[in-house]
Amino acid sequence: MKKNRLYKLFPLLFLLPTLFLTSCEEETSGKYEMTDGLPVVTYVRYQDSDLAEQLLEGAYMDENIVIIGDNLTSVQEVWFNNVKARLNINLITKNTLFVTVPKDLPSVRTDKIYFVNSHKDTLAYNFEVKIPNPILARIKCEQVPEGGEVVLYGDYFLATDASLLKVFIGDYQIPTADIVSYEKNKIVFKAPAMNIKGPVEVKTLYGNSGRTKDIFHDDRGLITGFEEGFVAGWGRPTHVENDPALSLSGNYVKLAGDLTGVSGWASGGNDFTVNIWGEDNGISSGNLFPSDPKTSTLKFEVNVLEAWNGLPLIFCFYAQGGQEGYLWDDGTKNGGGAPRGVWMPWQGSGSYTTDGWETISISLSEFKYNGAGAVIPLSTAFGSLGISLHNRGADGIEGRPDWIGNDCSPVILIDNIRVIP
Repeated sequence: MKKNRLYKLFPLLFLLPTLFLTSCEEETSGKYEMTDGLPVVTYVRYQDSDLAEQLLEGAYMDENIVIIGDNLTSVQEVWFNNVKARLNINLITKNTLFVTVPKDLPSVRTDKIYFVNSHKDTLAYNFEVKIPNPILARIKCEQVPEGGEVVLYGDYFLATDASLLKVFIGDYQIPTADIVSYEKNKIVFKAPAMNIKGPVEVKTLYGNSGRTKDIFHDDRGLITGFEEGFVAGWGRPTHVENDPALSLSGNYVKLAGDLTGVSGWASGGNDFTVNIWGEDNGISSGNLFPSDPKTSTLKFEVNVLEAWNGLPLIFCFYAQGGQEGYLWDDGTKNGGGAPRGVWMPWQGSGSYTTDGWETISISLSEFKYNGAGAVIPLSTAFGSLGISLHNRGADGIEGRPDWIGNDCSPVILIDNIRVIP
Protein backbone atom coordinates (compact mmCIF):
# COMPACT_ATOMS: atom_id res chain seq x y z
CA MET A 1 0.00 0.00 0.00
CA LYS A 2 1.28 3.43 -0.89
CA LYS A 3 1.61 6.31 1.53
CA ASN A 4 -0.96 9.00 0.71
CA ARG A 5 -0.40 12.65 1.42
CA LEU A 6 -3.02 15.36 1.89
CA TYR A 7 -2.53 18.80 0.39
CA LYS A 8 -4.67 21.91 0.77
CA LEU A 9 -5.27 23.91 -2.39
CA PHE A 10 -2.79 26.74 -1.80
CA PRO A 11 0.28 24.56 -1.11
CA LEU A 12 -0.58 22.51 -4.18
CA LEU A 13 -0.78 25.59 -6.36
CA PHE A 14 2.59 26.67 -5.03
CA LEU A 15 4.01 23.26 -5.96
CA LEU A 16 2.37 23.12 -9.39
CA PRO A 17 1.76 26.60 -10.73
CA THR A 18 0.27 25.24 -13.93
CA LEU A 19 -1.75 22.42 -12.39
CA PHE A 20 -5.20 23.93 -12.86
CA LEU A 21 -4.54 25.77 -16.12
CA THR A 22 -5.51 22.83 -18.34
CA SER A 23 -9.23 22.59 -18.99
CA CYS A 24 -11.17 19.49 -19.85
CA GLU A 25 -14.87 18.81 -20.07
CA GLU A 26 -16.47 16.27 -17.75
CA GLU A 27 -19.29 14.02 -18.78
CA THR A 28 -22.38 14.60 -16.64
CA SER A 29 -24.88 12.09 -17.95
CA GLY A 30 -26.49 9.51 -15.65
CA LYS A 31 -27.25 9.53 -11.94
CA TYR A 32 -24.43 10.47 -9.65
CA GLU A 33 -24.27 11.85 -6.14
CA MET A 34 -21.06 13.43 -4.99
CA THR A 35 -20.07 12.83 -1.38
CA ASP A 36 -18.19 15.01 1.07
CA GLY A 37 -14.81 14.41 2.60
CA LEU A 38 -11.65 13.06 1.08
CA PRO A 39 -11.03 9.91 -0.93
CA VAL A 40 -8.88 7.01 0.21
CA VAL A 41 -6.73 5.33 -2.45
CA THR A 42 -5.72 1.76 -1.71
CA TYR A 43 -4.12 0.73 -4.99
CA VAL A 44 -4.23 1.12 -8.78
CA ARG A 45 -4.67 -1.63 -11.37
CA TYR A 46 -5.36 -2.02 -15.09
CA GLN A 47 -8.96 -2.08 -16.31
CA ASP A 48 -8.32 -5.26 -18.28
CA SER A 49 -9.68 -8.13 -16.20
CA ASP A 50 -6.81 -10.37 -17.31
CA LEU A 51 -4.40 -7.94 -15.65
CA ALA A 52 -6.54 -7.11 -12.63
CA GLU A 53 -4.14 -8.74 -10.18
CA GLN A 54 -1.24 -6.59 -11.32
CA LEU A 55 -0.89 -3.60 -8.99
CA LEU A 56 0.57 -0.51 -10.62
CA GLU A 57 3.07 2.09 -9.57
CA GLY A 58 2.82 3.75 -12.97
CA ALA A 59 1.32 3.49 -16.45
CA TYR A 60 1.91 4.89 -19.93
CA MET A 61 -0.04 7.74 -21.42
CA ASP A 62 -3.44 6.70 -22.84
CA GLU A 63 -3.59 3.48 -20.78
CA ASN A 64 -6.82 2.60 -18.96
CA ILE A 65 -6.54 2.13 -15.20
CA VAL A 66 -8.80 1.68 -12.17
CA ILE A 67 -8.36 3.49 -8.86
CA ILE A 68 -9.39 1.26 -5.95
CA GLY A 69 -10.21 2.81 -2.58
CA ASP A 70 -13.02 4.37 -0.59
CA ASN A 71 -15.21 7.45 -0.87
CA LEU A 72 -14.09 7.94 -4.45
CA THR A 73 -17.40 9.67 -5.18
CA SER A 74 -15.91 12.68 -3.39
CA VAL A 75 -13.51 13.17 -6.31
CA GLN A 76 -14.33 16.04 -8.62
CA GLU A 77 -11.06 16.28 -10.55
CA VAL A 78 -8.14 13.94 -11.26
CA TRP A 79 -4.74 15.26 -12.41
CA PHE A 80 -1.71 13.26 -13.59
CA ASN A 81 1.27 15.54 -13.00
CA ASN A 82 -0.17 18.82 -14.29
CA VAL A 83 -2.50 17.34 -16.91
CA LYS A 84 -6.20 17.00 -16.09
CA ALA A 85 -7.85 13.66 -16.86
CA ARG A 86 -11.29 13.29 -18.39
CA LEU A 87 -13.80 11.85 -15.92
CA ASN A 88 -17.01 9.95 -16.65
CA ILE A 89 -19.21 10.06 -13.55
CA ASN A 90 -20.90 6.87 -14.73
CA LEU A 91 -17.60 5.08 -14.10
CA ILE A 92 -17.14 6.27 -10.53
CA THR A 93 -18.45 4.38 -7.51
CA LYS A 94 -17.71 4.51 -3.83
CA ASN A 95 -14.82 2.06 -4.25
CA THR A 96 -13.72 2.33 -7.91
CA LEU A 97 -12.82 5.11 -10.31
CA PHE A 98 -12.16 4.22 -13.93
CA VAL A 99 -9.93 6.69 -15.78
CA THR A 100 -7.58 6.92 -18.77
CA VAL A 101 -4.10 8.34 -18.24
CA PRO A 102 -4.08 11.58 -20.30
CA LYS A 103 -2.18 11.40 -23.55
CA ASP A 104 -1.16 15.07 -23.35
CA LEU A 105 2.46 15.63 -22.43
CA PRO A 106 3.00 17.09 -18.93
CA SER A 107 5.20 20.14 -18.66
CA VAL A 108 5.81 19.55 -14.93
CA ARG A 109 6.81 16.13 -13.67
CA THR A 110 5.91 15.20 -10.07
CA ASP A 111 5.10 11.48 -10.52
CA LYS A 112 1.80 11.86 -8.65
CA ILE A 113 -1.94 11.63 -9.22
CA TYR A 114 -3.92 14.43 -7.60
CA PHE A 115 -7.52 13.81 -6.48
CA VAL A 116 -9.43 17.04 -5.89
CA ASN A 117 -12.78 17.26 -4.05
CA SER A 118 -15.48 19.93 -4.29
CA HIS A 119 -13.75 22.04 -1.64
CA LYS A 120 -10.48 21.90 -3.60
CA ASP A 121 -8.82 19.77 -0.94
CA THR A 122 -6.35 17.51 -2.70
CA LEU A 123 -5.00 14.03 -2.10
CA ALA A 124 -1.65 13.22 -3.78
CA TYR A 125 -0.88 9.61 -4.64
CA ASN A 126 2.53 8.44 -5.88
CA PHE A 127 2.14 7.29 -9.46
CA GLU A 128 4.45 7.62 -12.47
CA VAL A 129 3.14 8.53 -15.90
CA LYS A 130 5.61 6.51 -17.93
CA ILE A 131 7.05 8.25 -20.96
CA PRO A 132 9.74 6.38 -22.94
CA ASN A 133 13.30 7.65 -22.93
CA PRO A 134 14.25 9.37 -26.18
CA ILE A 135 15.73 7.02 -28.78
CA LEU A 136 18.48 8.43 -31.01
CA ALA A 137 18.68 6.25 -34.12
CA ARG A 138 21.12 8.14 -36.33
CA ILE A 139 22.78 11.39 -37.25
CA LYS A 140 21.83 12.23 -40.84
CA CYS A 141 25.21 13.82 -41.58
CA GLU A 142 28.19 13.81 -39.22
CA GLN A 143 30.23 16.49 -40.99
CA VAL A 144 27.88 19.47 -41.08
CA PRO A 145 29.98 22.68 -41.00
CA GLU A 146 29.39 25.43 -38.47
CA GLY A 147 26.00 27.07 -38.90
CA GLY A 148 24.59 24.28 -41.08
CA GLU A 149 21.56 22.28 -40.03
CA VAL A 150 22.17 18.99 -38.24
CA VAL A 151 19.34 16.43 -38.36
CA LEU A 152 18.82 13.71 -35.76
CA TYR A 153 16.37 10.87 -36.34
CA GLY A 154 14.84 8.72 -33.63
CA ASP A 155 11.75 8.61 -31.44
CA TYR A 156 10.23 10.11 -28.31
CA PHE A 157 11.87 13.51 -28.69
CA LEU A 158 9.11 14.81 -26.43
CA ALA A 159 9.08 18.27 -24.90
CA THR A 160 6.46 20.96 -24.35
CA ASP A 161 9.11 23.63 -24.91
CA ALA A 162 12.54 23.70 -26.59
CA SER A 163 14.13 24.62 -23.25
CA LEU A 164 13.14 21.16 -21.96
CA LEU A 165 15.00 19.46 -24.82
CA LYS A 166 18.75 19.06 -24.30
CA VAL A 167 21.13 18.05 -27.11
CA PHE A 168 24.78 17.34 -26.32
CA ILE A 169 27.84 16.80 -28.50
CA GLY A 170 30.29 15.33 -26.04
CA ASP A 171 30.08 17.70 -23.07
CA TYR A 172 28.96 20.64 -25.20
CA GLN A 173 25.27 21.52 -24.97
CA ILE A 174 23.57 22.97 -28.02
CA PRO A 175 22.07 26.34 -27.01
CA THR A 176 18.28 26.36 -26.95
CA ALA A 177 18.32 29.21 -29.46
CA ASP A 178 20.16 26.93 -31.92
CA ILE A 179 17.44 24.26 -31.87
CA VAL A 180 15.69 24.99 -35.17
CA SER A 181 12.81 22.54 -34.79
CA TYR A 182 11.81 19.34 -33.06
CA GLU A 183 9.10 16.73 -33.33
CA LYS A 184 8.60 13.24 -31.97
CA ASN A 185 10.93 11.60 -34.51
CA LYS A 186 13.27 14.41 -35.61
CA ILE A 187 15.42 17.21 -34.20
CA VAL A 188 17.10 19.93 -36.28
CA PHE A 189 19.76 22.21 -34.80
CA LYS A 190 22.54 24.50 -35.98
CA ALA A 191 25.98 22.88 -36.08
CA PRO A 192 28.65 24.24 -33.73
CA ALA A 193 32.25 24.90 -34.79
CA MET A 194 34.13 21.99 -36.35
CA ASN A 195 36.42 21.66 -33.32
CA ILE A 196 33.40 20.66 -31.23
CA LYS A 197 33.18 16.93 -31.71
CA GLY A 198 31.99 13.88 -29.84
CA PRO A 199 29.10 11.43 -29.43
CA VAL A 200 25.59 12.88 -29.49
CA GLU A 201 23.04 12.55 -26.69
CA VAL A 202 19.46 13.77 -26.31
CA LYS A 203 17.85 14.42 -22.93
CA THR A 204 14.23 15.26 -22.19
CA LEU A 205 12.25 15.72 -19.01
CA TYR A 206 11.49 12.01 -19.25
CA GLY A 207 14.93 10.43 -19.75
CA ASN A 208 17.99 10.36 -22.00
CA SER A 209 18.98 8.53 -25.16
CA GLY A 210 22.48 7.55 -24.11
CA ARG A 211 25.45 8.50 -26.26
CA THR A 212 25.81 7.48 -29.88
CA LYS A 213 28.69 5.30 -31.03
CA ASP A 214 29.00 7.65 -34.00
CA ILE A 215 31.13 10.73 -33.40
CA PHE A 216 29.84 14.05 -34.72
CA HIS A 217 32.62 15.93 -36.56
CA ASP A 218 34.77 12.78 -36.36
CA ASP A 219 38.14 13.40 -38.02
CA ARG A 220 39.77 10.05 -37.28
CA GLY A 221 41.13 7.96 -40.14
CA LEU A 222 40.50 10.53 -42.87
CA ILE A 223 41.77 9.17 -46.18
CA THR A 224 40.77 12.12 -48.33
CA GLY A 225 38.36 15.02 -48.55
CA PHE A 226 39.56 15.67 -52.14
CA GLU A 227 41.10 18.97 -51.06
CA GLU A 228 44.23 20.61 -52.47
CA GLY A 229 47.10 18.13 -52.67
CA PHE A 230 44.94 15.10 -53.41
CA VAL A 231 46.26 13.03 -56.32
CA ALA A 232 43.87 10.73 -58.16
CA GLY A 233 45.47 7.56 -59.49
CA TRP A 234 45.57 7.62 -63.29
CA GLY A 235 43.62 10.90 -63.12
CA ARG A 236 40.48 9.29 -61.77
CA PRO A 237 38.19 10.84 -60.63
CA THR A 238 37.98 13.41 -63.37
CA HIS A 239 35.38 15.51 -61.58
CA VAL A 240 36.64 17.04 -58.34
CA GLU A 241 34.38 20.03 -57.82
CA ASN A 242 33.55 22.77 -55.33
CA ASP A 243 30.18 24.27 -56.19
CA PRO A 244 29.17 26.40 -53.18
CA ALA A 245 25.52 25.51 -53.78
CA LEU A 246 26.33 21.80 -53.39
CA SER A 247 29.51 21.66 -51.31
CA LEU A 248 29.43 20.19 -47.82
CA SER A 249 32.97 21.15 -46.79
CA GLY A 250 35.20 22.21 -49.65
CA ASN A 251 35.87 19.84 -52.53
CA TYR A 252 33.89 16.74 -53.37
CA VAL A 253 34.01 14.18 -56.16
CA LYS A 254 31.13 14.00 -58.63
CA LEU A 255 30.15 10.71 -60.28
CA ALA A 256 27.71 11.39 -63.10
CA GLY A 257 26.78 10.01 -66.49
CA ASP A 258 24.58 7.55 -68.35
CA LEU A 259 24.56 3.90 -67.35
CA THR A 260 23.01 1.86 -70.15
CA GLY A 261 22.83 -1.86 -70.73
CA VAL A 262 23.36 -2.54 -67.02
CA SER A 263 22.38 -6.19 -67.41
CA GLY A 264 25.40 -6.73 -69.67
CA TRP A 265 28.69 -4.95 -70.06
CA ALA A 266 28.21 -1.55 -68.43
CA SER A 267 30.93 0.80 -67.32
CA GLY A 268 30.90 4.48 -66.53
CA GLY A 269 34.67 4.60 -67.05
CA ASN A 270 36.29 7.76 -65.73
CA ASP A 271 32.90 9.22 -64.84
CA PHE A 272 32.26 6.51 -62.24
CA THR A 273 35.73 5.52 -61.03
CA VAL A 274 37.83 6.91 -58.18
CA ASN A 275 41.41 5.74 -57.50
CA ILE A 276 43.04 6.61 -54.17
CA TRP A 277 46.61 5.28 -54.11
CA GLY A 278 48.76 5.65 -51.04
CA GLU A 279 51.97 5.96 -53.01
CA ASP A 280 50.62 9.11 -54.72
CA ASN A 281 49.25 10.70 -51.55
CA GLY A 282 52.14 10.67 -49.11
CA ILE A 283 51.73 7.13 -47.74
CA SER A 284 54.76 5.26 -49.03
CA SER A 285 53.87 1.97 -47.33
CA GLY A 286 51.30 0.44 -45.05
CA ASN A 287 47.59 1.13 -44.77
CA LEU A 288 45.66 4.26 -45.71
CA PHE A 289 44.29 4.43 -42.17
CA PRO A 290 45.68 3.64 -38.68
CA SER A 291 42.95 1.45 -37.12
CA ASP A 292 42.68 -2.35 -37.23
CA PRO A 293 40.79 -3.32 -40.43
CA LYS A 294 39.12 -6.21 -38.61
CA THR A 295 37.24 -3.82 -36.35
CA SER A 296 36.90 -0.76 -38.58
CA THR A 297 34.21 0.90 -40.68
CA LEU A 298 34.38 2.86 -43.94
CA LYS A 299 32.46 6.14 -43.73
CA PHE A 300 31.79 8.86 -46.26
CA GLU A 301 29.25 11.58 -47.00
CA VAL A 302 27.06 11.28 -50.06
CA ASN A 303 24.56 13.47 -51.86
CA VAL A 304 22.63 11.73 -54.66
CA LEU A 305 21.06 14.43 -56.82
CA GLU A 306 19.61 12.35 -59.68
CA ALA A 307 17.95 8.95 -59.34
CA TRP A 308 20.25 5.96 -59.04
CA ASN A 309 18.57 2.62 -59.67
CA GLY A 310 21.11 0.24 -61.16
CA LEU A 311 24.44 -1.41 -60.32
CA PRO A 312 26.31 -1.39 -57.00
CA LEU A 313 28.90 1.18 -56.02
CA ILE A 314 31.97 -0.96 -55.40
CA PHE A 315 34.64 -0.21 -52.76
CA CYS A 316 37.83 -2.27 -52.82
CA PHE A 317 40.95 -2.03 -50.62
CA TYR A 318 44.11 -3.59 -52.07
CA ALA A 319 47.91 -3.33 -52.02
CA GLN A 320 49.87 -0.34 -53.26
CA GLY A 321 51.01 -0.72 -56.84
CA GLY A 322 47.91 -2.67 -57.79
CA GLN A 323 46.65 0.25 -59.85
CA GLU A 324 43.22 -0.75 -61.27
CA GLY A 325 43.73 -4.49 -61.14
CA TYR A 326 40.74 -4.92 -58.82
CA LEU A 327 38.39 -3.82 -61.64
CA TRP A 328 39.36 -6.82 -63.74
CA ASP A 329 40.18 -9.33 -61.00
CA ASP A 330 36.59 -10.52 -60.65
CA GLY A 331 37.63 -14.05 -59.73
CA THR A 332 34.62 -15.60 -61.44
CA LYS A 333 36.61 -18.42 -62.98
CA ASN A 334 38.80 -19.49 -60.07
CA GLY A 335 36.70 -18.40 -57.07
CA GLY A 336 39.19 -15.71 -56.08
CA GLY A 337 39.23 -12.06 -56.95
CA ALA A 338 39.64 -8.76 -55.14
CA PRO A 339 37.33 -8.60 -52.09
CA ARG A 340 35.04 -5.63 -52.24
CA GLY A 341 32.21 -3.96 -50.38
CA VAL A 342 29.07 -3.08 -52.29
CA TRP A 343 26.56 -0.32 -51.63
CA MET A 344 23.15 -0.49 -53.32
CA PRO A 345 20.74 1.82 -51.48
CA TRP A 346 18.32 1.64 -54.43
CA GLN A 347 17.47 -1.96 -53.60
CA GLY A 348 14.05 -2.37 -52.07
CA SER A 349 12.63 0.97 -53.19
CA GLY A 350 13.98 0.57 -56.74
CA SER A 351 15.43 4.07 -56.86
CA TYR A 352 17.56 6.27 -54.60
CA THR A 353 18.15 9.96 -54.08
CA THR A 354 19.00 11.88 -50.92
CA ASP A 355 17.67 15.05 -49.38
CA GLY A 356 21.06 16.70 -49.05
CA TRP A 357 24.24 15.17 -47.63
CA GLU A 358 24.09 11.98 -45.58
CA THR A 359 26.71 9.89 -43.77
CA ILE A 360 27.07 6.28 -44.96
CA SER A 361 28.79 3.48 -43.01
CA ILE A 362 29.99 0.11 -44.31
CA SER A 363 31.86 -2.26 -42.00
CA LEU A 364 35.10 -3.56 -43.50
CA SER A 365 33.93 -7.02 -42.49
CA GLU A 366 31.40 -6.64 -45.34
CA PHE A 367 34.16 -6.18 -47.93
CA LYS A 368 33.84 -9.85 -48.86
CA TYR A 369 32.48 -10.20 -52.41
CA ASN A 370 34.18 -10.93 -55.70
CA GLY A 371 32.93 -9.51 -58.99
CA ALA A 372 30.26 -12.19 -59.31
CA GLY A 373 28.90 -11.55 -55.83
CA ALA A 374 30.37 -14.69 -54.28
CA VAL A 375 31.78 -14.47 -50.74
CA ILE A 376 35.58 -14.72 -50.65
CA PRO A 377 38.26 -14.13 -47.96
CA LEU A 378 38.72 -10.57 -46.74
CA SER A 379 41.53 -8.37 -48.00
CA THR A 380 44.90 -8.36 -46.25
CA ALA A 381 46.18 -5.15 -47.92
CA PHE A 382 44.84 -1.62 -47.44
CA GLY A 383 47.36 0.63 -49.21
CA SER A 384 44.97 1.64 -52.01
CA LEU A 385 41.24 2.19 -52.38
CA GLY A 386 39.24 1.86 -55.58
CA ILE A 387 35.66 3.03 -56.00
CA SER A 388 33.69 2.20 -59.12
CA LEU A 389 30.23 1.63 -60.52
CA HIS A 390 30.23 -0.94 -63.33
CA ASN A 391 29.25 -4.43 -64.53
CA ARG A 392 31.50 -6.61 -66.68
CA GLY A 393 28.73 -8.76 -68.11
CA ALA A 394 29.50 -12.48 -68.25
CA ASP A 395 32.61 -11.95 -66.17
CA GLY A 396 30.74 -9.70 -63.74
CA ILE A 397 27.54 -9.79 -61.74
CA GLU A 398 25.03 -11.45 -64.06
CA GLY A 399 24.89 -14.25 -61.49
CA ARG A 400 23.46 -11.71 -59.04
CA PRO A 401 20.40 -10.24 -60.78
CA ASP A 402 19.51 -8.41 -57.56
CA TRP A 403 22.67 -6.35 -58.10
CA ILE A 404 21.79 -5.22 -61.62
CA GLY A 405 18.75 -2.93 -61.49
CA ASN A 406 17.91 -0.67 -64.41
CA ASP A 407 19.51 1.82 -66.76
CA CYS A 408 19.88 5.22 -65.14
CA SER A 409 21.74 8.53 -65.18
CA PRO A 410 22.68 9.10 -61.55
CA VAL A 411 24.53 12.07 -60.11
CA ILE A 412 26.41 11.01 -56.96
CA LEU A 413 28.55 13.40 -54.89
CA ILE A 414 31.03 11.91 -52.38
CA ASP A 415 33.18 13.60 -49.72
CA ASN A 416 35.25 12.86 -46.57
CA ILE A 417 36.26 9.25 -47.16
CA ARG A 418 37.54 7.83 -43.87
CA VAL A 419 37.96 4.61 -41.92
CA ILE A 420 37.18 4.76 -38.21
CA PRO A 421 37.65 2.18 -35.45
